[in-house]
Amino acid sequence: MALLPIGIDDMAFYSPKLYLDIRTLAEKRNIPCEKLSQGLGLIKMSVCDVHEDAATMAAEAVAELIGRNNLNPRDIGRIYLGTESALDMAKPTGTYAVEMLTQRYAERHGADCFRHCDVLDMTFACIGATDALQNTLDWVAADRSRIGIVVASDIAKYELNSPGEYTQGAGAVAMLVRWNPRLLVVRRLFGVAMESVHDFYKPRRERFTETPVFDGQFSNLCYQNRMIEALEDFSRRAVAEKVFRPGQYPAISDRWARMIFHLPYAFHAKRMYIEQFIRERIAKGVWDADQKHIGVTAPAPGQFDERRAFEKANAAFLKCVSESRPYRRFVAAKLEKAQRASQDTGNLYTASIFLALMSSLESDLSEGNNLTGKRLGFVAYGSGSKAKVFEAVVQKEWSGVVRRFGIFRKLADRQAIDYDQYEALHTGVQAAPVYTEKGRWGLERIGREGVTLGARYYAAFGAE
Repeated sequence: MALLPIGIDDMAFYSPKLYLDIRTLAEKRNIPCEKLSQGLGLIKMSVCDVHEDAATMAAEAVAELIGRNNLNPRDIGRIYLGTESALDMAKPTGTYAVEMLTQRYAERHGADCFRHCDVLDMTFACIGATDALQNTLDWVAADRSRIGIVVASDIAKYELNSPGEYTQGAGAVAMLVRWNPRLLVVRRLFGVAMESVHDFYKPRRERFTETPVFDGQFSNLCYQNRMIEALEDFSRRAVAEKVFRPGQYPAISDRWARMIFHLPYAFHAKRMYIEQFIRERIAKGVWDADQKHIGVTAPAPGQFDERRAFEKANAAFLKCVSESRPYRRFVAAKLEKAQRASQDTGNLYTASIFLALMSSLESDLSEGNNLTGKRLGFVAYGSGSKAKVFEAVVQKEWSGVVRRFGIFRKLADRQAIDYDQYEALHTGVQAAPVYTEKGRWGLERIGREGVTLGARYYAAFGAE
């Protein structure tokens, strides 16, 4: 497959202006803070204010992208939104975002400036925006004049006191997709693995709720299984399409300078990849030496009378591997930079993998690393369950694009809330916004009767 010059030209990130320090939640829930900060990599949790939702965050991210690139809305052929925080079961959340964008650009470009823009929501848990990106790459490939925007916008919300509560987060990432991109050329080759499971889902219920039904351990297992299957599928397809030769990459991770994962919490990727790392070291013929250095060998199920005893021994073994020098070097080189922003936001569902990308690129830029021509590997996952693996090549103009991201500056410029404010926002008791910023969009009102029942109305407002 020829590598067409199609991909991501620019990216923009929006974060709510409020956050909860993870220490505050840990103290309230009687959880050792180190378990969350050092064990999972959680430091701060982005929290939506009462007037923010998936549509307002999407609109803010897209508006930054449009403004920074001086785009004419009439030239944007599509805005595809990946989300699992939809506001309606029929009307796409993306239409609300475009309605806000129209308000902003109507005076300059006309009230119909987005009239011929295709708008669509794509939903498959946390992988929906990756699906939207793949679809948009194919659409752009058909015509050099086409410009598309893919936006991921989500709110990760769990029940109070639930085991998922401390991983919550919110935010949006918008991506400009076009020919001859300045940032990344994305190869239109995707490894895929899918199985219908119930690791995390949001069923219809008599009482509406935004929170999911989930099994954390099972979801981790599904993530790991789909990841391994998608990596194998990517390699198989890459060989079939002569992207690389059979056996050229016994460790597929060697192909990529950085690896970008969906991160339900910051340290998730480095936990999920341990067993795949072992497989790769075995394939490279270095695992025997590794085990001697680590000082332990992998347990076998036949050594134990009970399954639970084997699982305990295997968990201890994997922990030793995770703390070994080879694996720590791997994490530092491939994964660590991508997890930095996630530590300060929590889970962004569909936007998580793309914030990880921005985090890695901005961190490399700040450290003076030259990524031009380097390949990045992506591992996307959505519960339910599906994984996709793909890759991108960093372009020579990447540093100029990344210099304007400002994700860590945005995360530093937020307002802390206390636990009472967090709970009031979580339960809907908070009536007025905690913080408003002039010019930002917010939910103004919701229709209460007749043909406007449930309709959402937005406006730009904020304090002077």
